[in-house]
Amino acid sequence: MPSTRSPRPLRRLTTVVAAGVTFTLLPLPFAAQVHAQVPATAVTGLSLGARGDAVKQVQQALVNRGVQVAGGVDGIFGPGTETAVKQFQQQNGLAQTGTIDSATAIALGLEASTVLGLTQGASGTKVTELQNKLIAAGHRPAGGADGIFGPATTAALQAFQTAKGLAASGTVDAATAAALAAVSGGTAAEPAADPGSSTDTSTNTGLVGLKIGSRGDAVKQLQQALIDLGFTVVGGADGVYGALTANAVKSFQNANGIATSGAVDQATATALEAAKSAGGGTTHDPTVTSPFVGLQYGSLGADVKGLQQALIDAGVAVRGGADGVYGTYTVNAVKEFQAKHGIAQSGKVDEATANALASRNPGGGTDTASIVGLKAGALGNTVKQLQQALIDAGVTVRGGADGIFGPATATALKSFQTSQGLPATGVVDDATANALANPRAPSSGSSSGSADGFAIYGERGQRVLDLQNALLSAGVTFAGGADGAFGSATAGAIMSFQRQKGLPVTGKVDEATAKALGLTATAKPTTPDPSTVVLDAFPVQGPCGFGDSFGYPRSGGRTHEGIDIIAAEGNELYAVADGKITKTYADYPGSLAGNGIRLTKADGTYFFYAHMSQLAEGIELGVPVTAGQLVGYVGNTGNSGTPHLHIEAHPNGGAAVNPYQALKAIDGCK
Repeated sequence: MPSTRSPRPLRRLTTVVAAGVTFTLLPLPFAAQVHAQVPATAVTGLSLGARGDAVKQVQQALVNRGVQVAGGVDGIFGPGTETAVKQFQQQNGLAQTGTIDSATAIALGLEASTVLGLTQGASGTKVTELQNKLIAAGHRPAGGADGIFGPATTAALQAFQTAKGLAASGTVDAATAAALAAVSGGTAAEPAADPGSSTDTSTNTGLVGLKIGSRGDAVKQLQQALIDLGFTVVGGADGVYGALTANAVKSFQNANGIATSGAVDQATATALEAAKSAGGGTTHDPTVTSPFVGLQYGSLGADVKGLQQALIDAGVAVRGGADGVYGTYTVNAVKEFQAKHGIAQSGKVDEATANALASRNPGGGTDTASIVGLKAGALGNTVKQLQQALIDAGVTVRGGADGIFGPATATALKSFQTSQGLPATGVVDDATANALANPRAPSSGSSSGSADGFAIYGERGQRVLDLQNALLSAGVTFAGGADGAFGSATAGAIMSFQRQKGLPVTGKVDEATAKALGLTATAKPTTPDPSTVVLDAFPVQGPCGFGDSFGYPRSGGRTHEGIDIIAAEGNELYAVADGKITKTYADYPGSLAGNGIRLTKADGTYFFYAHMSQLAEGIELGVPVTAGQLVGYVGNTGNSGTPHLHIEAHPNGGAAVNPYQALKAIDGCK
């Protein structure tokens, strides 16, 4: 609905670009302001040797901002103009390239920004773009990129402005727009082309534009290229561009200093081709020992944050702190560190620089400085280092050390924290980092090595149900409730109870904790007999096919705990027995199961369905079902390379057993 507000009186506004440099705008309506600032001739890309009216516009803009241009406004981009551009870029915290990139053009008022003028109350695609830029800069609004400029986006924008030394107005003025362009877009953030290499992009042009939802041979080519370069693509080169492929692309972009959009733009395609031509390259090799090798101006994320913290710990000040953004201040800090250690002052992290930083941790193992602060959403080699440390400590990380901090890594981290008697936060704090550097083997409580005892972490079954019900009766609630599975939520609930009672906080059921909960020692659960699994209906509409893949190895050290029944996407799925839907699963980026259900019989035996395209109408938590009833449809969601149903059987709610013989007994695939 059009606004009925009266126009404001005309007045002059002054916007601060940097210390001592200002320019003035008339408060025209936003669209008019944009047109007023954009000249008829584009200036982005101008550099030494250029001539013409566009050069005159740049020179005049520099003069207007108090920067002297040797030779005046003559339309010739010579050494004098290049020097003036570098001076202006230095004053505004931009990369001193002497070339007019997008950020410099915006700061000069010669190029419009799509986010310029946005303020609280705005909504739409421009706000989404702003939020994505803030996320790339390490200032994620609560709620993410939802296209709504509310208080959360204002707070994130103000944090970004403060970090960049700008007035924390919460509105995108020209200075803020220029800073955003320098961080997350334009040539400033793209890797420089190797002058000795071919600039022909014909081999990678077909990849540009690929994003979530794309399918086909081009996607397979992209996935294989990432795999060949050492980046994990969960599901392999299957030609389907899903969330897991996007995560792999983000990891590659992060390692190469490209804005982590998860989609293939020209910069990403060019970097892939360059890495391929170099045989995988050494500059951004994700398998190098140090997660810092290859970082340079424009890099973003957890690796940069770890580098900045390592520099600070080495006594080198990094203006703006460890913010995860490799800008001019980080370049200067790296150069200072390199000078102190007799290394060529490139401002980029080569192996010599990384080794010099690593020498501060002569004991080897996990670099605690670089991983502190890691949490869900982080990407890069620093995350890979964390994941490998967890694996080395005996904790399974589903998906392996892929450099993507998703739900699987969070679960593994919480499991490790619980095993070390630490709060299961899923965030790497100092205590967790120190424990990873010198992990202690977790004890299994009084139940280890004896016939009787109490439930332990990872166990399923009646002892766990008794423990969970005792915790709930004591007023301690936790995610999942009494589901018979001892995971991080149950361990966290035990720690909460132990704090309440003044007991040692371990997350394990020792004698004192058991006594306080009223639990008695019971026999350890035995592995169920697969022959006890009987199915009353086959789960998949044919035609289909399956083999015995139970126990096959999977990534991250896990094993396959079910049977995969391959069928066309959309085929119907049926309940294998009478029971109730006791849990539902929804697909999300990084999910293993995708869409799925848990069907539980009266005796506690449950069947787990995964990778469904969707649940059938009316199938939801708590709904009773009968054998043969439609419960959903075959899909390809979660960690899946082809449409199929993954089904598990858990007799009496315990560990998974092989359901192959039970399925073969009533094979409905033909």
